[in-house]
Amino acid sequence: MTRRANLLSDTQLRAWIAAGIQVAKSDGDGLTFTLSAANVAAWVLRYRIGGRRRELTLGRYPDLSLQAARRRAARERVRVGDGLDVAAEKRRAKHASVAAWTVRQLVEDYEAKALANAAPSTRKLYAGYLANWVKPRLGAMLVRDVALADVVAMLRASSARGTGAMRTLHAATRAMFEHARGQAIRTDNPAIGIKRDTIAPAPARRTGTALEGEELAVFLRAIPHDVKGWALRFHLLTGVRPGELCGAAWKEFALTAGIWTIPAERTKTGTGYVIRLPQQAVELLRSIAANSAPSAFVFAAARGDDRPIPYQTYRAWLWRVLDRVGIARDAFKPHDMRRTMRSGLASLGVRYEVAERAINHKLPGMAEIYDRNDYATERAAALGKWADYLDTVHTGVKVVPIKRKAG
Repeated sequence: MTRRANLLSDTQLRAWIAAGIQVAKSDGDGLTFTLSAANVAAWVLRYRIGGRRRELTLGRYPDLSLQAARRRAARERVRVGDGLDVAAEKRRAKHASVAAWTVRQLVEDYEAKALANAAPSTRKLYAGYLANWVKPRLGAMLVRDVALADVVAMLRASSARGTGAMRTLHAATRAMFEHARGQAIRTDNPAIGIKRDTIAPAPARRTGTALEGEELAVFLRAIPHDVKGWALRFHLLTGVRPGELCGAAWKEFALTAGIWTIPAERTKTGTGYVIRLPQQAVELLRSIAANSAPSAFVFAAARGDDRPIPYQTYRAWLWRVLDRVGIARDAFKPHDMRRTMRSGLASLGVRYEVAERAINHKLPGMAEIYDRNDYATERAAALGKWADYLDTVHTGVKVVPIKRKAG
């Protein structure tokens, strides 16, 4: 085939890039300059083999100059003329490279492409287990060489930290190897089919508990009148997740309006959440501010840089009250403060969907898809009703009886 005259010039290429308009311009014999909507300029060789049209990306411009693109295109045309599908060869070479990944490379790819789309809490949790367990123990192995026995050995070692740690590590590892299957690096998942109970029997599943009636009254009266105690009261009033409480920052609050806006990155659901606080909660916040050292956080750590209290500190504050009223520490967890509030809302007659939204739960099944109501007004009324109820329980004056559901 006689080579047609070159059609493009560097001046044209630079002008198209400056204009930022999508183009696909031929330089002759299949060599094509393309500019995408994202203003990425590249060279493509278009050819036919076996009657079918193919494309081979040669490189980006200006990294690959006009003259260099012409030379590379000429070499590839010779190979096409010999009957070689050069684009298919490039794909096979790329897959061969991926198939030779180590577990460390797989972890990095999984975190960038799959884990990045998970909820913030899941991203943080899984990333920690991948960094502290998977990379040190399996990181140097080729993905294709990891066997079920390797995963079991890692899980057995993690069980010394508790069955919860083993369960989370197993979930993260299983998800990572599913990502490998999607990349066609493996056809199986070595983390599937493992019975964790054979490694370390799990303790009886805890169902949680909620305080009510006289037990709730005794608990409320045992809460100290200080910042630590006010944190517990505030938790009962709002029913937020313990992590959302511990990490609360003053910038999230508009006290005059009585609004708390929890940003998406701090919620389990990955969406921002606005709480219209009852007056009792606003008064607690003002007391906390007046009796705390200046900080960006409502509950600041006592030592080190300005940072929020860790979960363990808040748990210790709760333990102090539990010890005072004779409740076993393992019988009532920080999350049970949230459960107490949710159970209380139900017993006060708050509608199910309003109570669920009040603790930032998604509604079950199709209800979440079709019921997009935030119930802001109803939630505010429910929190006010709950706050008033706590006041009556605490003082023992005109306590509204909570009606238990039948069955």
